[in-house]
Amino acid sequence: MDSRTVSGLRILVPGLDPADLEPVTEAPDDDLDDAKVEGAVWPGLELTGARFCGSHLVAVEMPGALWRNGGLSGCRLERVDLSGARLAGTTIERCEFVGCRLTGVQLTDVTLRNVVFEDCRFDYASLVNLRVAGPTVWQGCVLDHAVLTNCRLPGAVFTGCRFGELELHECDLRGTDLTGNELAGITGLASLAGAVLDDDQLADLAAIAVRELGVTVRPTAPGPR
Repeated sequence: MDSRTVSGLRILVPGLDPADLEPVTEAPDDDLDDAKVEGAVWPGLELTGARFCGSHLVAVEMPGALWRNGGLSGCRLERVDLSGARLAGTTIERCEFVGCRLTGVQLTDVTLRNVVFEDCRFDYASLVNLRVAGPTVWQGCVLDHAVLTNCRLPGAVFTGCRFGELELHECDLRGTDLTGNELAGITGLASLAGAVLDDDQLADLAAIAVRELGVTVRPTAPGPR
């Protein structure tokens, strides 16, 4: 079983053999197993209860897809466009997303386990009740203007990510590794309780606190000479 390590976290990843994959071009209406899909255009794809297993998707366009109560297992997605897609009640495990576009994606009641998001765009994404149930990494991802609500991300790792105007609402980030990222643009100080930071991020944390608490900071008056 293949694995990779990011920031000390070992993640199981799909070990796909191209010789075992069957080329597919038609949009599925049910499960997709052991498939190689390259360059397909499936806008607005609608699936209910479908599972993608052991498949490799490359440069597939699925903007506006709607996927309910399904699953992704042992898959690798490269440069896949899921912008504006809506996934609900979905389980994603042992999968890699590389260079994927998830701008404006809506993930609701989604569970992640052994998942890597690498160089993906989550700007303007809405993540609601997202649950990390095993090793999960966001590496080099953009989460500008994203909104996370009631998400549970224990032990997840974010590294080299962008958080411009990211909003956190009633999230649980205890044990979530945020070291090395710029945090000053985040809104939602209470959700950062228990997160793992480094010394260099204390100034960012102070900036968030000053903004959210409405604190007025005045220059220190010079002392007597």
